[in-house]
Amino acid sequence: MTITKTSSDTYSLKVYIPVEVRPKLGVKGSHFVKRYKTRKEAKEAELDILTKINQIENGGSPFVSKDGSILFRDFYNQVWWGAYKAGQTTSTNKPPTQPTIDNTEIVFRLHILPMFGNFSIDFLNQNKQVVLNLMTAKAEEYANFKVIRSYVNSIFDWAEELDYIENNRISKTIKRIKSTKKIKLKEAKRDEDLALSSAELQSWIEAFETDLAADKIELKDFVLFFTTLILTDRKSESYALQWKYIDLENNTINLRYALDKYKKLKATKGNKKTLFHIPMVLTDLLSNWKTVQKTQLAHFGIIQTPNQFVFTYIDTKGNVNSPLHADYLNNKMKSVRRRHPHLVHATPHKLRHTGATLAKQAGMSLEAISEALTHSDVLTTKIYVNTTNVVPMTAGQVAYQNLGKL
Repeated sequence: MTITKTSSDTYSLKVYIPVEVRPKLGVKGSHFVKRYKTRKEAKEAELDILTKINQIENGGSPFVSKDGSILFRDFYNQVWWGAYKAGQTTSTNKPPTQPTIDNTEIVFRLHILPMFGNFSIDFLNQNKQVVLNLMTAKAEEYANFKVIRSYVNSIFDWAEELDYIENNRISKTIKRIKSTKKIKLKEAKRDEDLALSSAELQSWIEAFETDLAADKIELKDFVLFFTTLILTDRKSESYALQWKYIDLENNTINLRYALDKYKKLKATKGNKKTLFHIPMVLTDLLSNWKTVQKTQLAHFGIIQTPNQFVFTYIDTKGNVNSPLHADYLNNKMKSVRRRHPHLVHATPHKLRHTGATLAKQAGMSLEAISEALTHSDVLTTKIYVNTTNVVPMTAGQVAYQNLGKL
């Protein structure tokens, strides 16, 4: 699809129309082509055509009346959903990824549509108190409430954009609703629950070593746990490691990708590419595992190449050399803890908090920790560093000592 400016200062719109949609839209050729006086008109026409295409492909009617009496559920299915998947309901440069689309569908199906599905768009827009009451109750029970608030606001913004309603009247109202459940959960957490102490971390390492020696876990599992601990990375980034990004001679790991829940490579958060220098103990473990993995893969007729994922498994469907499931490391840590009940509860993400916290206690600067965690700013890093600020001299003490110099 393209919008191009013509020599006569008009704007030409060209949109490809799928074969099965053409008869219902009355389009004979492969493309819809038309000129408009302004780019805005061309863009609006483009959105309208894409919406109609999506409605037809989903079994609906392409000629939904632009009337605020349309039910919230119908507007979501027939108008907003297709535009959302195409990336048209936000100002971002790229459309949402498939995992994001799937998560959005779940949020609407489980939370938003049960609340608003049977009300009309116009009724909700005119009755702020109804929206306020329903969403306040949802904020009490659902921790990630800000996602619901964002999607509901997007629905009404899109209704305004396409002239189903004159303007979005609920935007300011729902911004006032606090994420009550999340606030309560945060207040209930203690600092010591967010990260392991040095002794607690040592116990976890020893438990993994004990289980490895007793053949309760594989070498791969221990190396995965230790790699994630040393890099203090996100587990999805450990899952995405390939041998071509590990230099065993120079003791470095080039962290470039993460693995999504569909086991597909994606960019790391913030599109960061980071070269880590690693200790010899991790280099030795990776070297040993590389040798073991090569032998294991050979039994299945698979040659270990530079593109080989460092960590794979045989999945529940019997697929050999499959990239790891999103919960793989979580499940391994749970199984280790079941065998060692004295261990403090921990998850892969808690290891990330632990690394940041213990590094700060050891004197590493917040800026250096932020860089090591591949954060975009220090403010995010402060969330991970669960330590008490150490003040060597109070401001009052400095003021008092300088009184005699006045």
